[in-house]
Amino acid sequence: MNGTTFDLIVTMIVLMLFAYLSRELEIMRAINEVEGYLALFKQSRDNAFESLTKSLGRLSHLGEKEVREKASQLIETALIFPVNLDPYGIVEKIRHILYTAQEEVEGEVARIASKGSRVDVQNLTNLVEAVRALNYLYKVINHYYLIARKFKSLWLILQLNALLPFVLEEIKALEGAVKAFRNGLPIGDSAGPYVVASLARRFGAVRRYEPVKDTEIFYVEHKGRRIYLAKARGPGGTVGHLDEALKWILERDEVSLIVSVDAALKLEGEETGLISHGFGVAMGGIGVERFRIEEMATKRRIPLYAVLIKMSEWEASSIMSEKVYRAADKAVGIVHDVLLNKCAPGSTAVVLGVGNTIGVP
Repeated sequence: MNGTTFDLIVTMIVLMLFAYLSRELEIMRAINEVEGYLALFKQSRDNAFESLTKSLGRLSHLGEKEVREKASQLIETALIFPVNLDPYGIVEKIRHILYTAQEEVEGEVARIASKGSRVDVQNLTNLVEAVRALNYLYKVINHYYLIARKFKSLWLILQLNALLPFVLEEIKALEGAVKAFRNGLPIGDSAGPYVVASLARRFGAVRRYEPVKDTEIFYVEHKGRRIYLAKARGPGGTVGHLDEALKWILERDEVSLIVSVDAALKLEGEETGLISHGFGVAMGGIGVERFRIEEMATKRRIPLYAVLIKMSEWEASSIMSEKVYRAADKAVGIVHDVLLNKCAPGSTAVVLGVGNTIGVP
């Protein structure tokens, strides 16, 4: 009996020790994986920051140390959204804060890169935004990692570890954006502006307006239809203000159709370059501009038609691939057919090329 009791006690101790060691080994394995991701994220952030400081330094009259200090301040800039306890009027508040932040960051970049042109300043401002996003992602992931280590929480580590492959996709997309903005090349998200620019060339548009900052409008009469083509003004990196452009058009003409063209994130398994038709406003982001476009269209009962060019998040932020380029060319013909089929002769249509117009003149 004593031997049996002793064996039982030893077995229980061994099982408890095995369970403890197994848990510790699981924690160590998960921690090593998270630390590997963190090292990768930190390297991406640091490389992007070096790229930013070099790009600013080439166009600046300041010394290297001062450029680095000002670049550090720019990527640490915070955007504080308004109180939403009472949501009435919150869209205009967000719009005001976004516009203020955009003007201030662009103005600061222009002061640092005083030798740069308008296009240089816009591309560098986009580069600042990409580096700021990389910096924020790294700091947030590092924060949760340190909290998990502090409390030795296996569940926090495992949850963090499960999310990191998705974060890695965002990091890769931002790395692609850094390369594109540094060199002023079109990205996948430039597909919408590219379609509008191509339509303007196809229609032979000769009347061009720029009633809104960083936004251009082309007017053409085609087969009895009046067509306005709106996009951000390139080739600098900017998304323009398409809501203000539409407002300007609606004040001058009676519009019967609005077509928006934009890049859309594809699902895993979908092919890059797939073109999808939809109803509504094809526009990502926080939603301020989309809200205003929807409001104006709803008040006037204007149909909203969308053409979406599918691509991954990495493809949307990186230098435009051949598949996306070919899809954008195909979308030009599709939008042309939409205008002829859904807009009667004698009426007016508006085409909005949504997206960053970097590299698209």
